[in-house]
Amino acid sequence: MKKFVIISLPIFLVGVIIYSLISWALSERVLIPESSYEKTINSINENWGKPYDYWLGLLPEAVPFTVETFDGLELRGNYFALSDSSTCAIIFAHGWGSTWPGMIKYVPAFENCNCDYVFYDHRVHGESGGQYATGGIYEANDLLAVTDWVNAQKGFSDGQIGWMGSSWGAATSIMAGVDRRSVAFIIADAPFQDWYSAVFERGVREYGAGVKLLSLGVIQAVELRSGIDFQEASAVEIINQVDEPILLLHSKADSATASTQSVNLAANMKQQNSEFHHLDFGNDHVKDVLNNTEEWRNLVEGFLRKQAPQVLKAVPEE
Repeated sequence: MKKFVIISLPIFLVGVIIYSLISWALSERVLIPESSYEKTINSINENWGKPYDYWLGLLPEAVPFTVETFDGLELRGNYFALSDSSTCAIIFAHGWGSTWPGMIKYVPAFENCNCDYVFYDHRVHGESGGQYATGGIYEANDLLAVTDWVNAQKGFSDGQIGWMGSSWGAATSIMAGVDRRSVAFIIADAPFQDWYSAVFERGVREYGAGVKLLSLGVIQAVELRSGIDFQEASAVEIINQVDEPILLLHSKADSATASTQSVNLAANMKQQNSEFHHLDFGNDHVKDVLNNTEEWRNLVEGFLRKQAPQVLKAVPEE
């Protein structure tokens, strides 16, 4: 018996070490995105049907800006002033591993809004600072910091500002909505319901169901490295505290973030001023706006006409 214990103990310790090393390695993927402008622009050129220069041509001249976060990081972005007579601003929050140009595809959906466009890179993305991503926890504060900057520099009140989030940025926008301020609207395209679901749903697809056996180790590694509570990154737990009108959109054919995550979000959000559209166009993750632009724009404009008409130009009812 003693011999068995002596032999088993080294094997157990080796197993723990291997488990810890694999968990640490996987936490790298959770905390540090592969993000660059080159990667984003190549993706646009390959997947959007028209080259990046076409999409950039939809916008007026860019004015670069920087915003300091609550923890001293520098966020970099670009402000596109529609005209001197703009009456609102839309802040775009991009997805994981992307950069601000990845949000230009949403611009045609807002062509009947009288709003300036504000794009920025999330922390640890593009040209913004930071060491680790935090599942939307600190990113929500970053979105609020950009909103404060727009308030101060452009003179728009919270009620003249809307948030357009895609995927990771969509969940971030929902989490930011629990703040005391009240922006005009939140549009969330294919958000995740919580960080655990976002990470391990994709992990199972990439590595198989066995990756869930590593979940405890990965979560502990993430928390140790970032200093945040993994469980706090949950839009589904707090969406019922969001007073702003939310337009929640998600393709049923999404292979990256299952649309059931938005089904769960919709079940918890305040129904009196919000909408959920479970889209059946057959498009993959955040591709509805590209492949069914007119239908997507109609959903957005119909929502804004009811919930935030102040941001629209004078257009006749259809």
